[in-house]
Amino acid sequence: MKFFNLKDTEMSAMLDEIEELAGYKFKDQDLLLTALRHSSYVAEQSEPYECNQRLEFLGDAVLQLVLSDFLFTGLPDAQEGILSRTRSMLAREQANASYALKLKLDKALLLGNGENMSGGRERPSILGDAFEAFLGAVYLDGGLEEARDACLRLLPKPQECLQSLGLKENPKGMLLEYCQSRHQQKPEYVCVSAEGPAHKPIYEVKVIFKGREIARGLGKNRKNAECDAAKNAMLNKEWEADLLD
Repeated sequence: MKFFNLKDTEMSAMLDEIEELAGYKFKDQDLLLTALRHSSYVAEQSEPYECNQRLEFLGDAVLQLVLSDFLFTGLPDAQEGILSRTRSMLAREQANASYALKLKLDKALLLGNGENMSGGRERPSILGDAFEAFLGAVYLDGGLEEARDACLRLLPKPQECLQSLGLKENPKGMLLEYCQSRHQQKPEYVCVSAEGPAHKPIYEVKVIFKGREIARGLGKNRKNAECDAAKNAMLNKEWEADLLD
């Protein structure tokens, strides 16, 4: 964990690296610096710096528009409900934090001493806000198309978004459809164990397909454990090659 802000000499090189990763060169690099200033940092400075909250507000709106267009164009057969849920998945805090990490914004964030020491540089809420502020900065500096291009570099393909949504909402249904369409057979779920205190047990379930165990999962009840097992089976399909042996 990093407990300090970059020195001025280091920050310049880091800003250049962020621009390279984003595929965008700022005309006014002060906008990028503002996007990286957390309110905790500004509160400790004698000079009246602006923090990234206003840029975050703007970037949130830009992100919603970019994602809406991205999904509307990339998933022409998807209904409004699917589009909305997929957009929410791509714009949630954890997703925004992952975009920030891809751009290495975490390394350049300017945080107050207390926020630094308490792990703020790794906190999803701070990282997500920084990404939205970054997007707002790109929009102000270069316009909507540049912000769109910078954002799209970080997103998965539309069909991969649908698969991720399916794994999140209905992993058992996805595994069932996959097994039936490719192998004309259904998976089965077997409870391996239920351990822990009676009021809070942890269930372990395995998925059996064509007589072989293909994945295991854990959960606070059997249903959750089965969903976890199905998700693991879909994320790691090495078992499918074993069926050909």
